[in-house]
This record gives sequence, C-alpha cells and structure tokens, in this order.
Amino acid sequence: MKDRENKEQDTETVTLAYFSNAAEAGMACELLTNNGINACLRGANFGALEPLPMVGGFSEIELIVQADDLERAQEIYNAYFESEEETLEEDKDVNNE
Repeated sequence: MKDRENKEQDTETVTLAYFSNAAEAGMACELLTNNGINACLRGANFGALEPLPMVGGFSEIELIVQADDLERAQEIYNAYFESEEETLEEDKDVNNE
C-alpha cells in the first residue's frame, strides 16, 4: 500500500485546458475519464460561483491530467471539442451551397 501511495505522489500532472464555465469543464473531464484517462479539475468549485474570466479569456478552472497521459488526452479532447464543421452564417440557407 505504501508503494502505491508513493507512486501516486510521484506522478507529474499537467494542465490540458482552461475553462471559464464549470459545466464545460466537467464535460471535458468526464469525457477523458470515460476514455480511461485520469483527469481532474482544479478551481471548479470556488464558493459555488463561476470563476471570472481572466485576461486572455482564461479562467481559474484547469483540466489536469497525468503527464504520461497527455498525448492521448489531447487526441481525445481535440477530437471532441475541435470539430471541423463549418459554422453557419446568420440568415444562410442550409440547402444552398
């Protein structure tokens, strides 16, 4: 048991993403967890208030993963959150190309 505790303490963690919305941060964390990545949020429940955006659009909510899982976590995160679909312009007919 002591070896396991020491191993967990020695595991390096890195920030994968920053969020300004606790719900979005929770979805991203759950997505990674459901795909076998150990992930957690830092700063998500500060007094049950949404954190205020900071300069540059980032907030205090961080999505943390183990450094060993970073590459796979980035692949999963990017596949889900960075869609290549075109955003529709206002008043644009979907059928007209």
